[in-house]
Amino acid sequence: DETKAVVSTEEDAASKKAAECKEIKESAEAGLAEALPALDAAVACLKNLKLSDISEVAKYANPPALCKLVIEALCVMFSVTPAKVGEAGKKVDDYWVPGKKLLGDAKGLLDSMFGYDKDNIPDKVIKKIQQYIDNTDFQPAKIQSVSSACTAMCQWTRAMHTYHYVALEVEPKRIALAAAMAELKEVSVKVAKLQAQLKEVVDRLDALNSDFDAAIKKKNDLADKAEECNVKLDRADRLLGGLGGEKVRWKKTVETLAASLVNVIGDVIVAAGGIAYLGAFTSVYRSEQEALWCKRLQKYDIPFTEGAGVRKTLSDPVKIRAWNIAGLPTDAISTENAIILSKSRRWSLMIDPQGQANKWLKAMNKGNIEVIKLSEKEFLRSLVNAVRFGKPVLLENVGEELDPALEPVLAKQTFKQGGTEMIKIGDETIAYHPDFNFFITSKLPNPHYPPEICVKVTVVNFTVTPKGLEDQLLVQVVAHERPELEEEKNALVIQISEGQKQLKDIEDKILYMLANSTGNILDDEVLIATLGASKTTSKEINAQLTLASETKERIETACEGYRPVSKRGAVLYFVVADFGAVDPMYQYSLQFFVSLFNGCMDRSAKSEVVEERVGIMIKVVTEDVYTNVCRGLFEKDKKMFSFMIAIQIMRLEEKSITDEEWAFFLTKGGFVDELSLPSNPGEDWIKTDQLGGLVNLDKLGMFDGLLPSFQTETGGWKRWFDCLAPQDEALPGDWETQLTLFQKLLVMRVLRDEKVVDGVTKFIMHQIGKHFVDVPPFDLAASFQDSNPLTPIIFVLSTGADPTIYLYNLAKEVGVFERLKMISLGQGQGPIAEALIGSARESGDWVCLQNCHLASSWMPELEKLLESHLSMKLNDDFRLWLSSMPSKVFPASILQAGIKLTNEPPKGLRANMKRTYEDLTEPEFNYFDQLAEHLDDASMHKKVQPWKKLLFGLCFFHAAIQERRKYGPMGWNIRYEWNQSDILTAQANLRMYLEEQHLVPYETLNYVVGDVNYGGRVTDYMDQRCVAAILTMYFCPSAVEDETYTYTEDGKYFAPAAGDLQSVRDYVDQLPLIDSPEIFGLHRNAAIAFENSETKYLMDTIISIQPRTGGSGSGKSSDEVVGELANDLMSKVPALLTDENAAAVTFAKDSEGTLNSLGTFLSIEMAKFNKMLKKIKSTIAELQRAIKGLVVMSAELDKMYQALMFQRVPDLWSNVGYLSLKPLGSWFKDLIQRIEFFDKWITQGPPAAFWMSAFFFPQGYMTAAVQTYARSETIAIDTLDFRTEVMRLNPEDVVEPPKKGVYLYGLYVEGARWDRVSAGLAESNFGETHVYMPVIWMEPVIKDDDFGQEVGMYDAPFYKVSSRAGTLSTTGHS
Repeated sequence: DETKAVVSTEEDAASKKAAECKEIKESAEAGLAEALPALDAAVACLKNLKLSDISEVAKYANPPALCKLVIEALCVMFSVTPAKVGEAGKKVDDYWVPGKKLLGDAKGLLDSMFGYDKDNIPDKVIKKIQQYIDNTDFQPAKIQSVSSACTAMCQWTRAMHTYHYVALEVEPKRIALAAAMAELKEVSVKVAKLQAQLKEVVDRLDALNSDFDAAIKKKNDLADKAEECNVKLDRADRLLGGLGGEKVRWKKTVETLAASLVNVIGDVIVAAGGIAYLGAFTSVYRSEQEALWCKRLQKYDIPFTEGAGVRKTLSDPVKIRAWNIAGLPTDAISTENAIILSKSRRWSLMIDPQGQANKWLKAMNKGNIEVIKLSEKEFLRSLVNAVRFGKPVLLENVGEELDPALEPVLAKQTFKQGGTEMIKIGDETIAYHPDFNFFITSKLPNPHYPPEICVKVTVVNFTVTPKGLEDQLLVQVVAHERPELEEEKNALVIQISEGQKQLKDIEDKILYMLANSTGNILDDEVLIATLGASKTTSKEINAQLTLASETKERIETACEGYRPVSKRGAVLYFVVADFGAVDPMYQYSLQFFVSLFNGCMDRSAKSEVVEERVGIMIKVVTEDVYTNVCRGLFEKDKKMFSFMIAIQIMRLEEKSITDEEWAFFLTKGGFVDELSLPSNPGEDWIKTDQLGGLVNLDKLGMFDGLLPSFQTETGGWKRWFDCLAPQDEALPGDWETQLTLFQKLLVMRVLRDEKVVDGVTKFIMHQIGKHFVDVPPFDLAASFQDSNPLTPIIFVLSTGADPTIYLYNLAKEVGVFERLKMISLGQGQGPIAEALIGSARESGDWVCLQNCHLASSWMPELEKLLESHLSMKLNDDFRLWLSSMPSKVFPASILQAGIKLTNEPPKGLRANMKRTYEDLTEPEFNYFDQLAEHLDDASMHKKVQPWKKLLFGLCFFHAAIQERRKYGPMGWNIRYEWNQSDILTAQANLRMYLEEQHLVPYETLNYVVGDVNYGGRVTDYMDQRCVAAILTMYFCPSAVEDETYTYTEDGKYFAPAAGDLQSVRDYVDQLPLIDSPEIFGLHRNAAIAFENSETKYLMDTIISIQPRTGGSGSGKSSDEVVGELANDLMSKVPALLTDENAAAVTFAKDSEGTLNSLGTFLSIEMAKFNKMLKKIKSTIAELQRAIKGLVVMSAELDKMYQALMFQRVPDLWSNVGYLSLKPLGSWFKDLIQRIEFFDKWITQGPPAAFWMSAFFFPQGYMTAAVQTYARSETIAIDTLDFRTEVMRLNPEDVVEPPKKGVYLYGLYVEGARWDRVSAGLAESNFGETHVYMPVIWMEPVIKDDDFGQEVGMYDAPFYKVSSRAGTLSTTGHS
């Protein structure tokens, strides 16, 4: 500091001295500043002066005066001595000559001028030059006009002069300045020394300070780094905290994604294949196909994720949840369908019989979707507008064909025009909006779309699944029983969905920020803060989700208690839905079923105990569904409906019937080769096909040992086999206790097939109760109560049924009889009906449209009309009643929305007569009583008893001929539809003839009533004969006059004594409920035939509604079962018949070269059989290729597939084959035997006896046989006929043909038997419905008037099959 003070003092002194010097210097410089400009200008002028200019002046001999003046001044400045010129004594100074020398060295002159010592000009020079300075001509401006060189010299001279005087003034200042500067220098040296010392001190101090500052900076840097580190640690902690929750999940996701990246090719192959090909199939088939594709990928070493498929590869949980909220069922197949819908590049065509996809799509695009139908006139206009403006379009209710106008849209035939994407629809070219979306739905349950449609759209099967429906119904049950739970659950579903969406958004945001962060991530405070906020939000959401999930799980656990109700509902719905394949009128929508299901819960008794309440609801739902559906079923199908309910409950709920057992019930296990059958334990009572059934049944685990028991307990089994009601009898041995009731049905199916229907009745009562056996009564009032203005009530008619009277009565009860408008539809009636409905829906009238099946062309209009009602306000009293025979043209949507009712004529003789007498009025019944009383005519009194007796006989006859129909061909060859009009006409004729004739005209009555009234409907001669024979039992004198006369031998049926109407009704009431065949003049075996026909109908119908996924019971797929059967059949198809190895006699020609008649017939049969064999081979081969997927499975091949699946003869074969009622196995065996018979005939010649039932055309054989005899005897063929004689020979006993005519075998007699002892027809033995006939000799004879009139000769009709089906071109009969 001291050094600093000293230095500072010296510096101050130096500064003062420096200031003083500066002041002197500035003063001197200020003075010099006056001369310096002139000096600078002179110097500048000299610089511009050229040497040549100076030399030019030197050349002057006699220079101008001004030039000489300048040169003189210049010589003075340089002290040049002038020359003396002039006369002596008068000499004057002349500077031109010395000046000229000076000018001669121009460069030297200039250098002298530039280097002139201006600071030391001698005084004498100054004094001498003064005269020139004062000379007015010595001015640069004047001299400029003479010489530029002289001008510069003048200017320089004047500048030197000026500078000299200024320098004189400045000089003292310079001296003072020099002294001051010297003093300053001394001071400065001293100061410098002191400063050096100070600098040394300062440098040392600065070094110390520098070290100190460095230490301080280091300290501060370390502190800053520590602070930054703390901040970064905090940020890192927050970052790790923010991402810590994601670590495990992201790590797992990364691992999954890494694996997925490896597996992506295989996964995408399977998923793309699923989208492209599997949409139309069931969930089971999809899973199988995806598993198969995965195996192929494995085979070719293509990596894939385990369980790869559409759902696993392409699902988006957030999107799926949104779909579910919009109404998509939560089952896996529905989710997969939605994924296919969203990912497919083609527009989707959805098979949607229950309308689930339709409803979901409308909810997803609420308020924005355009709904159109092909039946609408302007559908194309709506589509065009939607394409133009980018709106989604839903095309509803398409059939199996699509309008060609849709082709451009389906094929997405867009093109660029002026940079805009365009499409041409119809004749209009419009802009194609990229947001346009197109959906197509069909209500057809099993449509067959041709390949040309399938390649344009993605077919997606949205048919409701059992699991999906079960979940939907569970929602309904919980909403009804625990609405608070359902509301909470729905709220949680939305909350969870929104929470998951927020989590996904947060995750996406975090990943985006991390991916786009630059530099050190810990320096990004915004990112860290965002992560922290996201973490907080995520934690809150996760906490909410955890709580919501726990609550949801608790709610679902509570809901699960009601699942048995929804499961039963789902089972019942699919039974109801399957019945749509039984009859076109049995259509019920899912909406109708859900509504019925909900109503059942309302009607169920309450209980606080959940288990008890569930049991009550299950009972009510099952019974109510049966009752409501049953009222729309025909009688023949009601028991089957109950049976299917019981079966499906046991199969799907209780799991007490295995697939193997059910498959056996349907098919008896399939065909068994006779050669592989074991020995028959009951040759005399167990038939070959029954033995085959027992062999198949014995293979089922629970029946192990059944077949051997027939050896050990033959007697017990024989007694059970022979009993009248085997369903009520115990099985032999331990089998009664070992087998369930259904398993006993399987035994009955094999041994007593005709009793299966009775067994089914007992099974129904045992499993689900008597309610399901009792047929619900026809209750029109109850159906009316269930209806509303939007629900049409549909009478499904059957022959003879007329519900009009019931509608009239109801209208009277309700008070709308006057407002009931009825119209019978037919040609031209559609617009009238439409007008009636239009006015009635406003006025509240009732409209009844009768016989809708006769207005098939107007049915689409009716459908559209009823659809329009959905958007209208209808009068609450309005009701629409429709009646129709079963018809495929009746709109399915109306059937599904409506209440269906059947009202068939009563079944059973007692019920039929009861209805007839209930419809009969007192005046009609007492007609002759009133005549006798009014006219007082004794003859009328005599007619009272004939009238009442014959009237009763007529009613009995009417009931009997109707009830005979149930016995099939044994009752009538053709099923005739007699109805109420026939008996009313017959009553009128009976009354008229009795009134007009004095005596009862029995013969006339028999003819008019039997041959005209009733016989007028009969087209078969044998049936005409039967009608006449039956009527004579009731229209005969004994029936009127003999009080002991009875219609049957047991005496239970007779005409009661003539009394009042009520007494007759009381008599009818006490008649037996069950009719025996004897009442109708039939043998007891007719009941067996009836039971067989019932069983056949039951089994055929159940088989027809079975899904293709079952049938084998062996665990094999349906494709495997059918494929194996097709291979087996193909290997056994006989070779074509050929005449290559024909015996000479087979196709021998007569002397005229004409082929023998039997040879001609054989050639025709060969052609027919060969055509049939070719068809069999080609269709089997085609089916095998279709199963492998090499060709399209056409509708015909699909029917063939179904037939083989259930052991039936395919229509493709029977259409080119012979008439046969056999099942597939027996039919194919019979075919082989027929081919063998013909091959033997070809190669060995005509047989000794001909197998009549082997022929395609037996009538042709008869003609050929008689023609052969006619030719051999030269007799006109039209004079010949066959006389038959039943021989005492079996076919194997015949060794040679008869000498005249032919031997036939292979015939059966029905309704009687051939008694070999008496050699005549006799009553059938019980249980023998068809008796094999011995060999019959057909002897050609010449016809005469007595031909066929011999005593003991019976003219028996001859039919190809027991159904008496098939026609001849000549007679119209089989």
